[in-house]
Amino acid sequence: MKRMIISVDGSDNDRDSISCDATFCRRVDGRLSVVHPREQTLIATSPDAPVFFESDQNLAEREAVAKAAFDDVCGDLSFAKWESTDTQITELIRDRGMLYDAIIIERVSSERGPEVLALNTALFESGAPVLVAPPVAPAVIGKSVAVVWNRTIQSARAVRSALPILARADEVEILVNRADGVDPVELQAYLECHGIVASARTFGGAKLTARGRGQAIIAAASASADLLVMGAYGENRLSVLLGLGRATQKIVSATPIPALIQT
Repeated sequence: MKRMIISVDGSDNDRDSISCDATFCRRVDGRLSVVHPREQTLIATSPDAPVFFESDQNLAEREAVAKAAFDDVCGDLSFAKWESTDTQITELIRDRGMLYDAIIIERVSSERGPEVLALNTALFESGAPVLVAPPVAPAVIGKSVAVVWNRTIQSARAVRSALPILARADEVEILVNRADGVDPVELQAYLECHGIVASARTFGGAKLTARGRGQAIIAAASASADLLVMGAYGENRLSVLLGLGRATQKIVSATPIPALIQT
């Protein structure tokens, strides 16, 4: 896992997001592309008011804020590069996502809007895993990793994508939901072939709702790990076409630690 990309929009949390990404790249000896899409936002002052585009001055101010955050965090880092583009964020992800090892997305704060559209595009149209960055940049990423295993294609893809991270981790713990009845021994044997020794622990229970499973994953992972690795939890073919399941929605909107998610 060597090549990562993140889009920053000139908001107050850009500095923490870039810092999180830089920490992740240091852990895997990767390269980071920080891109600012200069896309205009539609604005309406009230439901009956005419809709108009954000002013050029606001666009320039947002770009300046994003670039300042990059310079502050990555000014002397040889593995990080800056770019401004007129390409919209979703087009950027579609055009470049297939040639990056991970797409980094800030943790979403709502159930709809541009940030959710960017997340869904990254998850379902890039083929790459998505690293969800929490609002507060962690000091360490990848030293202790929790892997959620439910024996699905998505979780298997997540494990394969994360092998470079797992190989560098000091501790790897497999988390299995008690309700799934999945034996972690198979995954432990697979990881051992790659030189990775992993412990295992169960969490949750049979009576949890989908969002409850998401909360249980967050609680179990954040108790001891600084990085969560998982497939799009509980998804099947139909729900992939419709979007994220509620357990995964909970995680991408509430995780306090970085989460590497694969569909």
